[in-house]
Parts: sequence; structure tokens; C-alpha cells
Amino acid sequence: MEMEGRVAVVTGAAVGTGQATACRLAEWGARVVLADIGDCAETLGLIEGAGGEAVVVRADLCDDGQAERLVEVARQRFGGLQILVNNAGGGRPAARYPDATPAQWSSVLGLNLRVPMLLTQLALPALSATGGVVVNVASTAGLDQTPYEWPEYAAAKAGLIRFTTAMATRSEGVRVNCVVPDWVRTSRAEAELAAMTADERAAVPDPVPLPVLTGAVLELVGDATLSGQVVVLR
Repeated sequence: MEMEGRVAVVTGAAVGTGQATACRLAEWGARVVLADIGDCAETLGLIEGAGGEAVVVRADLCDDGQAERLVEVARQRFGGLQILVNNAGGGRPAARYPDATPAQWSSVLGLNLRVPMLLTQLALPALSATGGVVVNVASTAGLDQTPYEWPEYAAAKAGLIRFTTAMATRSEGVRVNCVVPDWVRTSRAEAELAAMTADERAAVPDPVPLPVLTGAVLELVGDATLSGQVVVLR
């Protein structure tokens, strides 16, 4: 896919992987809709400062109405939608399963699995009209078969990976792919590393560099032969 002039929605675009992905897409000529529950002013400034074009939609995507508004903004502002990057995820509940309440662990499932599924569903008409592509951002937590301290997050990311492969041929003209990184070297990861002891740092893998992640996203967007692909980054 030629990215010049294409319209991309990137969720979780305020910081970290979402910010880096949005800036990389803009660098390649895409017009980007920046979606986040937080402030995307920094991301917008980076894109516009480099001569790119973007618009901010501040939204809680766990709210169906706000998710619908996001897709509608892309259509109204830029006339369509060709690229959807479901990057928003994580969450910071007060407790984790099984200590978490059903509402707490359900909110993690909602953000990390239901939201990407909903946005994909809402975007399909526009994506189908232009031969668009969805890239889901999962996590190696959804692949590993070892104990994990956040079971609901791991389950959601496993579901997102399987959703990707299940959708590979379900929607004519729309490609659905997934990138599955381990820990990524964001400013938040750097802060967490700095707070660790030397022994703790030695026990964790080197974080995936941001350019490796964004490069994988761009390849899954740009290569029209790729659908149902799951790219693992460790």
C-alpha cells in the first residue's frame, strides 16, 4: 500500500508505541487521526512540526459512542479510512485477577480485546471501500505458556492474536495483521528499568527498540500480500 495521502487511525497515540507509530506513518505521508484518552498535543506537535497532517480525537474507546465518533471523525475530516492501528491497551487496575473484582478484570479485557474488535467492526465499511488494513498490537504475554502475573491481560492479548488470524479472510478487501512485541523501549520502560536493582535488570530481556516495532507495523501496512500475519518481536 502506498501511504502518501492515506488516512490512518492510531489508538493510544499520546505516548510510547502509539506516538512512535503515528509519527512514523505521518513521516511516510499518511494523514493521521490521533486517538487517546489522554492528551495527544505532543504527538500532534511532532507530526505538524515535521510537515505532516494530523487531527486529535480525545476519547475513552471503552465507550461505544466515543469509538463510533472516532471513526466518523476520520471519515468527515479526511474523507475515508485506509489504515487502523489498534495500539491502545494496558490499563492500571487496583487489583489483578483473581483478586480483582469482575468489573476490574472485565475492564482490562474490554480495553485490550473488545475495543480493537469494536473499532475493526466500525471501520470495516470504510476499509472495505479502499482495500484497507488493520494492524493489531498484542503482546508476547498472549503467546507464552508460563505463569503470568496479570492473567486477564495475557488472556486478552491471546484473544487479540487469534482474532487477527480468524479475520484474515473474513472481510473481502481488508487485511488484518498483528505485531506481538515483548517489552518495548519507551520512556515508561526506561523509568521502570532505572528503578530496578542491577540483579532485577539482569533478569529481564532487552526491550524491543521503538524503530523495530514501528518498522514492523509499516511493513504489515505496506505489503499488500500480508494478511493474517502475526509478527513476534523479542
